[in-house]
Amino acid sequence: MQNLPILKPGDNVEIIAPASRCSDQRLDEIKNLLTSWQLNCIIAEDIFGKDLLCANTDQMRFIHLKNALYNPTTKAVICASGGYGCTRLIPELLKVKVQQALPCKVFIGMSDMTSINLFLQQYWRWPVLHAAPALGKFSSQSIQMIKEILFGEINQIELEGFPLNLPATKELAITSSIIGGNLSLVQAGIGTSWQLNGNGKIVLLEEVNERGYRIDRMLEHLSQSNIFKNAAAIMLGDFVGGNEPNGTSLVQLVLERFAKSCEIPVIQIKNIGHGNTNYPLPLGTKAQLHLGTKIKLICHSRIPE
Repeated sequence: MQNLPILKPGDNVEIIAPASRCSDQRLDEIKNLLTSWQLNCIIAEDIFGKDLLCANTDQMRFIHLKNALYNPTTKAVICASGGYGCTRLIPELLKVKVQQALPCKVFIGMSDMTSINLFLQQYWRWPVLHAAPALGKFSSQSIQMIKEILFGEINQIELEGFPLNLPATKELAITSSIIGGNLSLVQAGIGTSWQLNGNGKIVLLEEVNERGYRIDRMLEHLSQSNIFKNAAAIMLGDFVGGNEPNGTSLVQLVLERFAKSCEIPVIQIKNIGHGNTNYPLPLGTKAQLHLGTKIKLICHSRIPE
């Protein structure tokens, strides 16, 4: 497991849009935020173009992604928006071989970027940061934690949660790494080259604006596809929205029923996902999950040498 590299003032970072288009205002806000951290932002002049669904054509979004990953002058790649489109880039990305001399960068993205996160972890052995530096969408505390991780001001985050099934209540410490992200994208990866391999790992799942029955269907699909078969544990983040037409929600009840059907520990940790508070979470780095009546997660962005 690799460490996330440390950024310093004056470093170059690149902002890309591999999925949906964000507004020009949102792009400026992200650039201004990173500039305020004394980072130099690189943004392709043709970052946005005409496309039926995405920020640009598949060809242009792939070129921007490849160039950003390969650019020897940058230390981080930041995704401007989620939405849809990253899965369309994976076939071309599979043709790109990681160069042994290419230093690991910080890749920051979540939601639709789950597919790229999985690819980078499983093919290039790069850790990634499950986060989004979007002021206004996420709390200032969430954004501040991204900065602290990037600049090495903190090398681990500690989060507390609660058990959702009996195996999670047994006093046990699991040392592994975290893999996963958005539930819909993890499901979309089933049967593909970038399908999530959870063997021995802590599988993270979070979602937004999906009703209870749809979440249940996706979790059942993952279960029947043996995605969780050899996983060390399942960690559920925030499942935001998804109310029924009458205003009630079945989401938490669905998650709890799912947890009780699992033979491995299932825990829930709030403030990871699409909620206003969205703690950045390193994926593919060393993590320690302490089970019991109280859940504690220690996720390392860097392990001192």
